Amino acid sequence: MSFQFTLQKVLEMKDYEKSDAELAYTDSVKKFEEIATNLYELMKRKEVLAEENNKKLQTGLAISMIQWNEQTIEFIQKEIEELQMMTQKARIKMNEKENYLNFKAVDLKKYEKMKEIKLQEYLENEKQEEQRFLDEISVQQFVRR
Repeated sequence: MSFQFTLQKVLEMKDYEKSDAELAYTDSVKKFEEIATNLYELMKRKEVLAEENNKKLQTGLAISMIQWNEQTIEFIQKEIEELQMMTQKARIKMNEKENYLNFKAVDLKKYEKMKEIKLQEYLENEKQEEQRFLDEISVQQFVRR
């Protein structure tokens, strides 16, 4: 008779749930990285525009160009603020997914540990059964002499 874990289906379900949580976490990390990269690029663009604007101001620039440059920088700043909010939301979501993944990993580990304990008990019982059988054979051989 071979070992059969009574909660094998539950263990498999927990493993599936953990895998699903891993995928969700990976997706949330990708999303966060994507938004954070966009934010970084936009901030870099704003910095470059501000430097160019300062250089042009020192050499002399028409008022309309100054206004246009300032409007562009303000527009970029608004986009940056939106992306910062999106980044914060993505970070929160990523942390939630990570916590959920950790919960599922611990849950799976509990069932794996239970299976390990039950397997050890099964092996110990098998060993005891075998020992009893061998003892019985020894007694029968002794009695036959």
